[in-house]
Amino acid sequence: MSSVISSTGRRPALLIAGILLIATTLRVVFTGAAPLLDAIRSDYGLTTAQTGLLTTLPLLAFGLVSPLAAGVARRFGMERSLLLAMLLICAGIALRSLPSAALLFIGTAVIGCGIALGNVLLPGLIKRDFSQHVARMTGAYSLTMGGAAALGSALVVPVAMAGFGWRGALLLLMVFPLLALLSWLPQSRRRAEAPLTGSGAMHNRGIWRSALAWQVTLFLGINSLVYYVIIGWLPSILQSMGYSEAQAGSLHGLLQLATAAPGLAIPLILHRLRDQRGIAVLVALM
Repeated sequence: MSSVISSTGRRPALLIAGILLIATTLRVVFTGAAPLLDAIRSDYGLTTAQTGLLTTLPLLAFGLVSPLAAGVARRFGMERSLLLAMLLICAGIALRSLPSAALLFIGTAVIGCGIALGNVLLPGLIKRDFSQHVARMTGAYSLTMGGAAALGSALVVPVAMAGFGWRGALLLLMVFPLLALLSWLPQSRRRAEAPLTGSGAMHNRGIWRSALAWQVTLFLGINSLVYYVIIGWLPSILQSMGYSEAQAGSLHGLLQLATAAPGLAIPLILHRLRDQRGIAVLVALM
């Protein structure tokens, strides 16, 4: 990682730490809620439809907010926009931890908006600031997200059972965006001259006519659909099969840990492959 650090011109170690803490936040606050879904449903007496809406709200926010992220970054800069994303996540965590069913839904939606901004902008910032080390930084980013998700899934149930309840367990997750905020404040003072600008061929309406853009969108969209359905409902399914909340949370965490493993191989694979269609097909078949 030292060669990556030396390639950036502004407090590189703090920049990398901020990126990894933001990556941690983007995953852990979403996956950490799933093992507690049955407790939340029982506490508020939610119907199956209402519970489904609760798990769907972040995904709706992803779809609605993600197209706006580039415009937000052009207006405020990527650094400040990522700071805004962390603030939204903190606000959402606080709201959903209050004793109100309405605030539970509102807070979940706000968290989804923050995650959507971060999901779009953080890879773009990595490509901009680490253009010579994109594969290596993407690997570190993916590894961190998977490991953080595993940690959140495995810990929330024991914390809730230790007397904090599901609200206390979810509120504890605010540690991650708060740490990300503290590490990112120095970066937010810098505004890039041209955040998220694209090449001429793909500018404005050109991307809508690109077959490759639609292929990548479809591939990633289906991948995300499968992933988020499994992440949102696996603990509840396991509990319906007789697993305890702690066991379901641990298995849920193990699944997340498995998603971190590719982060170790990504830098080696991407560095050597000019055409990545083969690896995309292989991953889809798996």
